[in-house]
Amino acid sequence: MVFTLSMVLLSSGVYDYTPITRNLDPGYVPDTREEYLAARPPFVPLEVTPLAGDVRGTQFLVVLTGGVADSLAPGLLDQWMADIEAEGLTVSAVELSWSTPEEIRTWLSGLHSEGLEGVVMVGDVPSAWAALEDYANERSNETFPTDYFFWDLDGEWSDDWTGYPAGGVPGPDGVYDGWTGDLFPEIYVGRILTHVILYGNQYQLMNDYLTRLHQWRLEGDPDPHGLCYVDDDWSGWGVGYRNSMQLLYPDVELVSQVDSTNGTDYRQDRLPAGYTWISPFVHSGPTVHQWSPGPATTSGHIWTDQPPSRFFNLFACSNARFTSNWCMGCVYVFGTQTGLAAVGSTKSGAMLQFNQFYGPLGQGDTFGTAMFKWWEYIQQGGFTQTEMYWHLGMTILGDPTIVPAMHFLGIEGTPAPAPFLSIGPNPAFGSGSVAITGTGLISVFDISGRSVARGFSTLSLRGLTPGVYLVRAESGDEAVTGRFTVLR
Repeated sequence: MVFTLSMVLLSSGVYDYTPITRNLDPGYVPDTREEYLAARPPFVPLEVTPLAGDVRGTQFLVVLTGGVADSLAPGLLDQWMADIEAEGLTVSAVELSWSTPEEIRTWLSGLHSEGLEGVVMVGDVPSAWAALEDYANERSNETFPTDYFFWDLDGEWSDDWTGYPAGGVPGPDGVYDGWTGDLFPEIYVGRILTHVILYGNQYQLMNDYLTRLHQWRLEGDPDPHGLCYVDDDWSGWGVGYRNSMQLLYPDVELVSQVDSTNGTDYRQDRLPAGYTWISPFVHSGPTVHQWSPGPATTSGHIWTDQPPSRFFNLFACSNARFTSNWCMGCVYVFGTQTGLAAVGSTKSGAMLQFNQFYGPLGQGDTFGTAMFKWWEYIQQGGFTQTEMYWHLGMTILGDPTIVPAMHFLGIEGTPAPAPFLSIGPNPAFGSGSVAITGTGLISVFDISGRSVARGFSTLSLRGLTPGVYLVRAESGDEAVTGRFTVLR
């Protein structure tokens, strides 16, 4: 039986009272799936071209669209993959043809059964679209791109209606409007795409992004601190939002007084200040923050102002709508000289239940793993209509393997491929070892940053409780890090 969104609206606690972030521009017309497809070539059968690594059994996959690999600087893809491997993941890279999202999803499902945990889609990888209807005040029917189609690899997504279900016109139109079965996530997914930033050269922006991604893994930020900037409609919840962010970085500045938040203050006083993490809570569209009382902040302002920040949680309607030219989330991450990753939505809504995201991040989880855990929490007890409306557009912009707390926890080193450092087996079932070439100090940390083992040259992993660990090896002036998992 097909299960559509004509379900009963259930009480959802925090969802009952929190105003949803939405676009306040009465003239705003969102891009459509038809416009999206018209600007792209016809779909072709799926072809997968291996570029590096063994795809079968890989834990993390870099998926590139045609032409992207050839545009990268020599050695840059290899360096990126080596950095990810140094964090404890096996990684491979492939190039995909312009194929349907359904074919790509089926292919990813097969890889997940062989151990795939996460994917990053580089370039204009095809997107699935969904339709959700207005079931409460201040909301509207919306059609939008959704990456959750690739997170959830075994749920049943159906296209039963032309237009919205309430219209009562049966038949498919290419947009998903029904969901049933197991809707929990199987993998985490991020996107790296720069073609929507029209003033820049998309390939140069991509090269610049991957270069600073590597540099940040080497150097980090010496004094990470955050900004929780809460506009008028959510000012009463500001302290709670700030407290959640402090699970990652204890130093978080809260600005939530009704007479303090505005576009002038945000641009002139906040963006230039060098916050490591910024979370704006503001009514928005794909290319704008609509402050009360104003003035608006646009994608063009971000492109011009170049805020020196790294990470963003965009509680801002449609700010991560990566199918829109000048997508604001894309400009924050890929159009500045410092951006690394953002989480946001392609439709009205944003993240709630923040502790379930910032808590894992503060313990050393990657961006992707933290959001995976957040999704699991959201779906406890079933995926309600309200939760779908708030969250089905959520996506990650940037490399989902990045660890925002790595340097803050004091476990960073120089990520490098290592014959210098070897960990095996990984994952380990209660036993294994860490070894380095030559003589040096090996330190093992749990995800909270607590030292749990130490030795020279070779270190046994026997006796560690199940979990994820980070290892730092030092020899002379060199230091490298890695990650391993102990299973039950």
